Amino acid sequence: MDWKQIIEEVQEHHDFNQADLSRKTGVSTPHICALKKGTRKMPSFDIGLAIIKLHPNAKKLLGI
Repeated sequence: MDWKQIIEEVQEHHDFNQADLSRKTGVSTPHICALKKGTRKMPSFDIGLAIIKLHPNAKKLLGI
């Protein structure tokens, strides 16, 4: 998955900055920043799921 794109789409859809996304998901701001920059390639399952749940196409991304 392209986490940079997923995070950008979530932020755009909800008008979130990284701190907002951090509060909504319980994921630290530095972790979100690293995923968005690409310095961190793969989040844990729980973190990835927390971010994807906020995506406008969450069901499609989850294959349901």
